Amino acid sequence: MTRKIEKEMVQDYVVFDLETTGFDAKNCEIIEIGALKYRNNKLVEEFDYLINPNVIIPSNITLLTGIDNEMVKNKLSIKEVLPEFIKFIEDLPLIAHNAKFDLSFLDENINRLNLNSLNNKYIDTVYLARKYINGVSNCKLETLKKHFNLNYGSHRSLEDCYTTNYVYEYCKKRAIVTN
Repeated sequence: MTRKIEKEMVQDYVVFDLETTGFDAKNCEIIEIGALKYRNNKLVEEFDYLINPNVIIPSNITLLTGIDNEMVKNKLSIKEVLPEFIKFIEDLPLIAHNAKFDLSFLDENINRLNLNSLNNKYIDTVYLARKYINGVSNCKLETLKKHFNLNYGSHRSLEDCYTTNYVYEYCKKRAIVTN
């Protein structure tokens, strides 16, 4: 799947984040999808689902995310949640931190479920952070959250979406000043 990078700073978009059972889209499962929809830079809707992966969540992932097998056992499957997510995002540009990771999981699951490919453009806030944020040791979301003194949680989809949106808005303002 070849997806285009959105080269403009946009006002209508969806910030999204996934939590997964591991780091390989072909062999691991999505356990949470979170997303925030913005119109004219204003939050208009949230999307937040825990997902039953139908596999055991590894203990290191539970330690990282706080998501355990008990929390997801009665939740919907990706087969039920992914079509709802696709409706939610419409054709809006997608914004994610380390976007290729999250997009690889979406694409893998779209293929598994024989759904139509996503053609949404995307913006990666890692790239923007490297370009517009100075004084940080790295551009990991956790590092940026601390740099900006944000009080959001970490490694839960919706919380990470709020941090990602803050980074996007900050970089958008910096891009206006520097361009």
